Amino acid sequence: MVMAEEEEKRVSAELEFPKGRVKRIMTLDKEVKRVSSEALFLVSRSTELFLQFLAEKSAEVAIEKKRKTVNLEHLRMAVKRHEPTRDFLLVELPSPSQPTQPALRPKLDAPPPGTRPIHQFFKKSEPQNPPEDPLPVDES
Repeated sequence: MVMAEEEEKRVSAELEFPKGRVKRIMTLDKEVKRVSSEALFLVSRSTELFLQFLAEKSAEVAIEKKRKTVNLEHLRMAVKRHEPTRDFLLVELPSPSQPTQPALRPKLDAPPPGTRPIHQFFKKSEPQNPPEDPLPVDES
């Protein structure tokens, strides 16, 4: 029994999610008035394990597709392959959509006279008129 308590304390210190935030999310349910420390620990740890599982399965899909970055498509495939997860999570995931185009920037007015673009600010400025040789050299 003492070993189990020590193990719980060790794992409790390693929780990734802030306890206060998890508790706040749990109490968003109107039926939940109070949250015990044991329930808070179990929900936090279960969430961590579930997200670890999803990340590993999504990474496997990304590797199969020869990709280095996991994206929504890989996550959806991982969820589809695991029936218990598919039953409750697939409908909550955003549906694959058409590739989005980058937002167009609005056209800005011309800059005021005497100003320069920011990228020119970091370049060495070239002298407008190169200085003349201050001392003439007598070549005789």
